[in-house]
Amino acid sequence: MHKNILITGGSSKIGFHLKKMIPKNYNIFSPKSMEWDLSNLNFDKSKINLIKKCDKIFLCHSIISNKKHLLKNDNEIHRQLNINLLSKIKICEISLKYNPNVRIIIVGSESGLKGSFDIVYGLSKASINKYVEERKILKKGQQLICIAPSTIIDGNMTLKRKDKKNIYKSIKNNPKRRGLFSKEVSKLIYDLSFNATDYLTNTVININGGKFSRM
Repeated sequence: MHKNILITGGSSKIGFHLKKMIPKNYNIFSPKSMEWDLSNLNFDKSKINLIKKCDKIFLCHSIISNKKHLLKNDNEIHRQLNINLLSKIKICEISLKYNPNVRIIIVGSESGLKGSFDIVYGLSKASINKYVEERKILKKGQQLICIAPSTIIDGNMTLKRKDKKNIYKSIKNNPKRRGLFSKEVSKLIYDLSFNATDYLTNTVININGGKFSRM
């Protein structure tokens, strides 16, 4: 019997590697941004029905802006909030209500811990962390986890950044002396959803190579 997986942000490198790991007995639904406009929170019936029937949900979609906060208009801010925060919460709420055995993993960011040059992005990630920690699951078979990676050196967001010196400095100061790869994030998502005990829930897992260690 085939089971169903929903992957948002499937065109990202995390989503790409993740889809290659999924067993063949799963139906993978990975709608493109043109098909699922996650800046629009008015989900139609087909979208809601798809969310309801998915046993595993991996929320990998995000958007970040290089524009300074005071130069953003209301529409730009609302769009960012909807994509980075409110759409994820809505998908989780639908799934938790209707699927007693759903496993949900959200890809957050270390920006939820330390902030970001993009204020809306950083606050959205911090809010997702808090939501995951505080949102009580409704059935004992459910799981809700956020993983918060540091800079993913082969990720599209990183490759588009202009402050390459800051990236190299961060890698140099990291105890691991290297950056994080998207495939590593995908593997962790897979392991948490397919292999880890479902007793692990309502937690944020930071993946940063120990960069905040001080002792």
